[in-house]
Amino acid sequence: MSDMAKWFFDQARLGKLFHGQNTTAGAVTVLSATCTGLVLENPYGSCKALVVKSGSFTGSILSTIREIGIQISGVVQTVVSTATTAAAMHNAKLAGTNINTGVGRVYSIATLGSTPVWLTSIGSPKVTAAVDAAPALVWQPNGDVIVMPGTYVAFGALTAAATGMCSFTWAEIDE
Repeated sequence: MSDMAKWFFDQARLGKLFHGQNTTAGAVTVLSATCTGLVLENPYGSCKALVVKSGSFTGSILSTIREIGIQISGVVQTVVSTATTAAAMHNAKLAGTNINTGVGRVYSIATLGSTPVWLTSIGSPKVTAAVDAAPALVWQPNGDVIVMPGTYVAFGALTAAATGMCSFTWAEIDE
């Protein structure tokens, strides 16, 4: 087991590891403050850092090629996103959806306080009638991305929106 895998395992045992996902397929939008897909937001003043372990996107409808990736806030936001639709969240140690949640918030729809900036691409899925299932696009920063208070990380698309299911896994630690 790598050092980072052990660290995330220890966070899970301590009840500090969380997983959030949307509950129905939704459009992952092109860079915009009106964001759909999945957003992981750390509210301003939380005094926690969200250490991102991984994220994934699985397409759910036939589509043309779209670039799927990760976008982040370009500025610190002192207010949380508005017009939000909450997504499901689980504590890795404790059972139940939206029970024993931490400070991180996951939304399948959110009006962000700022327009995001592109961080990285995770793939260019193209699903056609000849393909029954495409593999999930997995992003594994394994702690290399930390969502500080007042910032967020979200799925985004370039060229056109793509429909699918998204998820994030993160640990919450004191700043």
